Amino acid sequence: MFSKTLLVLILSLSLSGIAFAEQPNVLLIMVDDMNDYTGYLGGHPQAITPSLDALAGSGVRFVNAHCNAQICAPSRASMLTGIYPHRSRNYWFDDWYKNDTLKNGKSLARFMKDSGYVAYGTGKLMHHEQTDDWTEFGIPQDPGPFPSNGKKKVGHPSIPQPFRDIGAIDGVYASLADVPNVRPSRNFPGYKGWTTRMGKPFRYESDDDRDLMSDELQANWTVDRLKQLENREESVPFFLAVGFSRPHTPLVAPQKYFDMYPLDSLKLAAIKENDREDCHFASVFPKWDPKWTNHYQKLVDSYSTAEEGLLRHLQAYLACITFVDDQVGTVVDALDNSKFKDNTIVILVSDHGYHQGEKQYLYKNSLWEESTRVPMIIRVPQLVNNGGKAVDHPVSLIDIYPTIADLCGLGKSDNRINEDGASFDGHSLKPFLVDPENDQWNGPDVALSVVMTPGPDSDRGLEPSFHSYSVRSKDYRYTHYVSGKEELYDHTNDPHEWTNLADNPEFADIKTSLKAQMEALTGDLDETSFKPVRME
Repeated sequence: MFSKTLLVLILSLSLSGIAFAEQPNVLLIMVDDMNDYTGYLGGHPQAITPSLDALAGSGVRFVNAHCNAQICAPSRASMLTGIYPHRSRNYWFDDWYKNDTLKNGKSLARFMKDSGYVAYGTGKLMHHEQTDDWTEFGIPQDPGPFPSNGKKKVGHPSIPQPFRDIGAIDGVYASLADVPNVRPSRNFPGYKGWTTRMGKPFRYESDDDRDLMSDELQANWTVDRLKQLENREESVPFFLAVGFSRPHTPLVAPQKYFDMYPLDSLKLAAIKENDREDCHFASVFPKWDPKWTNHYQKLVDSYSTAEEGLLRHLQAYLACITFVDDQVGTVVDALDNSKFKDNTIVILVSDHGYHQGEKQYLYKNSLWEESTRVPMIIRVPQLVNNGGKAVDHPVSLIDIYPTIADLCGLGKSDNRINEDGASFDGHSLKPFLVDPENDQWNGPDVALSVVMTPGPDSDRGLEPSFHSYSVRSKDYRYTHYVSGKEELYDHTNDPHEWTNLADNPEFADIKTSLKAQMEALTGDLDETSFKPVRME
């Protein structure tokens, strides 16, 4: 029965225009919170990412790729189920597998397993991971190590207040060599050393004598799994996915990666003073809430100059990018030195970006370029002649699932479990992989992103019109906030989104066109009676 299914799949692949000798394997690599600070994207001129750059040189680079939600859980749930957040109404950290729409569809892992693949996963792929969807799931993700006060994880003592008080996740940026020593207090016994997510000691003597960090363990597990697959007598196609935690906070990495970015020569991100004066983010998120809107101010208030705080945070962010780049290299090198190299599709993406002070903001979950733009590389062995070529058409993470299905000859397979599930919202990117200059695609001309917004009528499962959206075209970004406020940026002349043109009559037609394209995807977004309130 399996050989018959495999024969049908190979026939489907031969008819698709990409000739595989046998059913292709898939290696999916996810990184976390990585913006465009890579060598090949040029988001920061000093970023050191040789592994990502090499992969981009052998695959097709989607240089105008965007996430559909700018925070981890809904972005990953959307990408790995193929359904827009506003369509499933899964905007936040709710259990996606309990969602009325998503629970009746197949995750990508389950889809591949049901299609005759062995599905192996490890690390941070989805929040609330359903391990039963996989043939085998490896090591749960651990974003640590963390400082501890002896009872719970806390901010790093070497980081000044008030930023340290943000907590153990976002309030930590430090080299592993900066071993935390939290002094005892009336309520806490104190603790010297690093701890894991589960509160166990993380041993550190030196960079060469220590426990391995989670991303290193994930890379090693993936390499071991490739070796096991190579030694199997039975030839079964595999779907292998690895999710790395960096550069997600806490921004902790070995000292050698910090040494690559000396503070005295490090360049800050392109930041315009008072850049938010013509923006409307605060019409939805007031200064006092949610907590992450204050991260920037708390950082600059923690140092004698804003520049010092921003440089230290940036140094740690870039160090974590280069650290995870090495882990990506470990995995890709193992694949390329195996018998699977010429029959394995490689896909690398981030779940969303991250601000480093641009727009006086230090977080994700915005509708600006720094938050939405992500690395996206797809390498198809049979299309090596397109290696290093760039696609500038806007695409998004919603397109990854249908692309994998299409490339594997599964494009006509149903991603739904029953009629209560939803069909794919994304579109296969294969036309761009075959011809990166192709202008014939059945997907939209814009990439859509959403931010869940708080309000008296806005809850985590309510109507799409109660949330805020942005669309990115080749040349423009248009944003519509639930408050009714708008932003429009001309990326040809204003790549940093420094000048909001929404009220400029010369751009009225462009704004109208982009809003129409947005509403073709979201439905009507007329102004609501929204009033901002505190979020939990």
